[in-house]
Amino acid sequence: MAEEQASGLAGLIASPTDLSAAIMAQAKALEVDFETFKGYKKVVDELLKKLGDSPADDKKLAHGTLPAGSLGKGFAEADALFKTYSTVHEQLQNLSKGLAGQIEALGIAILTSGKGYEGVDEETRARMRAIVRQAEKDYVPERDPMAKQKKDAEHKPKGKI
Repeated sequence: MAEEQASGLAGLIASPTDLSAAIMAQAKALEVDFETFKGYKKVVDELLKKLGDSPADDKKLAHGTLPAGSLGKGFAEADALFKTYSTVHEQLQNLSKGLAGQIEALGIAILTSGKGYEGVDEETRARMRAIVRQAEKDYVPERDPMAKQKKDAEHKPKGKI
């Protein structure tokens, strides 16, 4: 098998020097301009700042809640409406917090792309691990359409070819 691959490459590449040159050309094509990533990082930081300055920030959302009984008292519909309002409000806070974490993680990923994970300081690594742990903790597979598609595909009978 290896001989077949080698002979197949031999027809495409005349010498080990040519092979080396081909590999280097492919590596060069995949090289990422770190300045481009720095530009993306700036955009990500601006998005994070905009989110933090907006009314959609999870901390600001926490201060904008309605007090209990503000939708009425003494009837079940008011209680149900307030409970629904509280649930939606809490979910919006969670969404905002999760979005901020994901934007921060994207910024860290962009920052580390130029120097590799080994070149990242321990504080940044710890922050990235904390973001990942929080995202895993907050993940709800029932709300993930991709998880449902994957599960459906796994349970789908495989046809004969």
